Amino acid sequence: MDAQQLTRQIYWSPSGGLNELLHKTTYLWLAIAICVFAYGVWKHVKLWRAGKQEICFDRPLDRVILFFRNVVAQAKVLRSRRQRDPKPRSIYAAWMHGLIFYGFLALVFGTTIVALKEYSVADLYHGWFYAFVKVTCQVGGVALAIGLVMGIARRSDKSQNFTHSLGYILLYSFLFLLVVQGFLLQGFRLAFDPTALDAKWAFVGYLASFLFPKNMSPESANAIYTSIWYFHMVTTMAFIATIPYTRALHIVTATLNLYTQRLTPSVMLAKMDFENAEVEYFGARDIRDFSWKDLLSFDSCTECRRCTDICPANAVLKPLDPREVILKLKNSMTVEALFPKEGSEEKHFLYESGVITHDEIWACTNCGGCVNECPVGIDQLRTIMQLRRYQTLTLGEVPASAGKAIENIKQYSNPWGLPSADRFKWAEGLDVPIITGDTPEVEYLYYVGCAGSYDQGNQKVARSIVNILKYCGVDFAVMGKAEKCNGEPVKRLGDEYSFAEIANSNVEQLNKLKFKKIVTHCPHCFNTLKNDYQEYGGKYQVFHHSQLLTELFKSNKLTLPVEVNKSVTFHDPCFLGRHNGEFDAPRQILEAVAGLRLSEMEASRETSSCCGMGGGNMWYESEGGGKIVEQRLKHVAKTGAKTLVTGCSFCMINFKSAFQNLEETKDIEIMDLAEAVAMAMPQEAKNAAASRPN
Repeated sequence: MDAQQLTRQIYWSPSGGLNELLHKTTYLWLAIAICVFAYGVWKHVKLWRAGKQEICFDRPLDRVILFFRNVVAQAKVLRSRRQRDPKPRSIYAAWMHGLIFYGFLALVFGTTIVALKEYSVADLYHGWFYAFVKVTCQVGGVALAIGLVMGIARRSDKSQNFTHSLGYILLYSFLFLLVVQGFLLQGFRLAFDPTALDAKWAFVGYLASFLFPKNMSPESANAIYTSIWYFHMVTTMAFIATIPYTRALHIVTATLNLYTQRLTPSVMLAKMDFENAEVEYFGARDIRDFSWKDLLSFDSCTECRRCTDICPANAVLKPLDPREVILKLKNSMTVEALFPKEGSEEKHFLYESGVITHDEIWACTNCGGCVNECPVGIDQLRTIMQLRRYQTLTLGEVPASAGKAIENIKQYSNPWGLPSADRFKWAEGLDVPIITGDTPEVEYLYYVGCAGSYDQGNQKVARSIVNILKYCGVDFAVMGKAEKCNGEPVKRLGDEYSFAEIANSNVEQLNKLKFKKIVTHCPHCFNTLKNDYQEYGGKYQVFHHSQLLTELFKSNKLTLPVEVNKSVTFHDPCFLGRHNGEFDAPRQILEAVAGLRLSEMEASRETSSCCGMGGGNMWYESEGGGKIVEQRLKHVAKTGAKTLVTGCSFCMINFKSAFQNLEETKDIEIMDLAEAVAMAMPQEAKNAAASRPN
């Protein structure tokens, strides 16, 4: 067979060709479908336009790269997902959506090639490329059908608590009907077209051809084929037309939402304008206080549960369900966004009307697990923080102990309200260089932070870091008693006004000092100095101590000859890992310590579980449910490790206060990675570091 002969007639029928008038009506149906589709999309665009302005189309190259990663490659969808303990990780949803997406894409590809020939744009529909298209569509059709059956089964599972199961089941069933129609048409053609040369390429259609009796009269065959073809065409156009009105809408919204996703870490909250005298309140009071991008995100939610399953607060039955927060806001948008604001405005207020509750917003730990898991790019964390800002700045409804921490920071420059004169006591006995405005430039400013200055456990970490830096000959200094809290708890508790005052004061102070880089052992300080201070004129190179220690080891400045015989597991701090992308440095420096045996928790790296202290939770106890830290300690116990290593001040305080509450962990040792590194240093180096000037 000549490969170039391999093709087929576009509008084939048993009688030689479809009635021309019949297939020309395709254009009419297509025009109607596009108009109905466009109108439906415009209705949603009008909803989004009710939100505030936000720039989300800048940096097109970065956006295209992310688009291909998250849309074309389905990077977030095609991975195993964390489920609620004790369920194991699952790849069911990944396989289901992968089969549907790529199967659908294969059929769209095939349809596009046919359309290019039909509209005389390019005739690629022959020869070996025709065979390739056929095989692609056969495999794609089967994959789509399998995925749709899996989808129907999943949405029928009542334990998943899907709100719109019926809508998705109908959508999957409709698509399944289209796939079956396509294979039936193909089978009919192969059964009644004696000139067909593509049977071995259209192998599913070939199997379908046995469904049709070969002794059917030409008239009957033509009538049946024409009916199936026309029904398939009309239902296809119906699918296109109804996309904006059904659960298929996420094909549009998720694609757009992923392209316009914010390119800054989700934990970075935009600076607020407090200079506008006309502003009556701050934060998100009603749905219009969110940006158009936020409203698009709410509209993109497919209620897949990934955010809820990974939420550490929800896992211990606290009142926060990230999925429900987004769905409630989505419902508020569709119901109320276009209502006039005259009359009784309070019915639009999300908190006062009971749409959003106080307890669910304050249960959030800002861990970012929900944002990392969401396959359609919804930013649940920023959404919750905007709601929290309203409760703090406008209503003043802050948990009592959290409010006390804010006042302590403003008055004493630390959340415990301890004397500023005691801030440098951690360094007694160490020859620690202090930087002032008159000091010559140093390579590193070591920002110790409040926990390192006042908490006994973290003071040991600070001393270990100083010893290591002096041992390695690093040119560094600290601010001593002049150091002040960077305001991270204030920002996380929603008091952006006070944070702005603190940030401006600290940036002014830091900019008077001469240093090249900042290093800190607290990821919360690290994130604030690196990200949040940028909007206040503080643009610094900031490093976590794990990054610096790893660099010192790789450059042979840090030698670790002493064997440390310990079985350890590492807890990823949320503000170092998920929010700032550093997972490798802590592990690399731990692996550099001879004798340490590192066992990973199942929930680690990007899918790590929070200890419960982020989002200001260090300074108050959220209502309801159990303790998040105990849930995380159970993960530690499963590894069998005898030592828990972390790289976060808050995590250490939390773990040390809770580990004896569980029988499984009451005998474990808890330390910072700097303490583990210090153990591997030679004894003479430790002694010299304690007394040798830098």
